[in-house]
Amino acid sequence: MNSRIESISERSKKQILERLARAYQIPEFERKPNIDPVIHIRSSGEKLEEMKRKMTDNKYIVEECEENELEDKINQIVKGYGYQKMIYSESLGLDLDKIEASQKVCFNQEIENLREEVFHSDFSVVRARVGVSSHGVALVHSHKTQPRMLSLAPTLCIILLKKDDIVESLAEALNLVKAENHILPSNILFIAGPSRTADIELITVFGVHGSQKVHIILY
Repeated sequence: MNSRIESISERSKKQILERLARAYQIPEFERKPNIDPVIHIRSSGEKLEEMKRKMTDNKYIVEECEENELEDKINQIVKGYGYQKMIYSESLGLDLDKIEASQKVCFNQEIENLREEVFHSDFSVVRARVGVSSHGVALVHSHKTQPRMLSLAPTLCIILLKKDDIVESLAEALNLVKAENHILPSNILFIAGPSRTADIELITVFGVHGSQKVHIILY
């Protein structure tokens, strides 16, 4: 009796695996892009204005400049706070000699080797891959050359975003990043301004889980 039950069990297991293998080939089971619920009707100018308005609502400090003025704009922001210690990524792509800071640390090692520098830096500069106008957020793709802690540890985080990289919806942003990386990366951030929380008395406190101040430079 036991051998008969075991035989039926093996047959059932085989049938299930065969059905799964067949089902995987059915088009309905194939991976497809996310369905975007947003109707895309805005011009680039309308997307930019919506982005600026909603980012301001999210407590971003919105800045604008030309690409060749990025270093000067960063200096202007940092000088206003009196900050001197900068941490940056390998993929930043700016002329570091033009940035006025007494300490400039490249985050190109494991966090265990740079813990002191990371958590005692005044400001960081990161690049956003895309901005989402419908929510006023910036998508930052964290990877080896731009570690996640860059946008979390320093008191001030300065985010750089090209105006041409503004999309209308979260689905559009995710599909874009997925297409560029073949699969959706496991570590992406949607940054909605400075970190904040509120206690039981509804008093908002900034900088609990990330930067206290966030500037976004649109160029």
